[in-house]
Amino acid sequence: MAGNLEATALAVAVLVVSGGVSRAQQRQPRDAWLMQNYRFTGPPAAGSIPRVDPIVSDLRQILNTQLSIMRKADYAEDYEAALAAADQAAATAQLIGAVSEHLQSAALSETIADARSDAPAPVYAIAFKDHTVEAATAWWIDGPMLHYMTRQGAHVQVRLDLVDRGLSAKLNQGKVPKFSLPE
Repeated sequence: MAGNLEATALAVAVLVVSGGVSRAQQRQPRDAWLMQNYRFTGPPAAGSIPRVDPIVSDLRQILNTQLSIMRKADYAEDYEAALAAADQAAATAQLIGAVSEHLQSAALSETIADARSDAPAPVYAIAFKDHTVEAATAWWIDGPMLHYMTRQGAHVQVRLDLVDRGLSAKLNQGKVPKFSLPE
């Protein structure tokens, strides 16, 4: 019986030691699976992720809650509550759009003000087909529209087909940055 007890103790000891060895041999870092299955590129470049205003973030949380209420009401076949939640969600989405647009225009105004304060901006002459010429301190293209800022700081937008491209190019020769409109 003593020999049987010793053999059992020896078998248990071998199992414990071999189990510990096999676990030690199989131990990998916890993120090894991720590293094998996904490609990580590191953190994004500074300034590449736009800042989200806290107001917009809060409104998005409210919108998500309203959409959840709408789905739950639809599932419960409470269509009156689902329609009310959909109406509120639509209003919140419109509010998010309006706030975002306002914040973008404020950021654009701030950028233009910074550009004005750093160095005197060149004044561009924009000639139109009706033989008028406007002075602009900044300009950009957005689809079929030419946007420009007047010396007084007003934002003006006109269709590109109203601009006399040839005369505008001649009037702005040598300006840096170059004034060139797409064809």
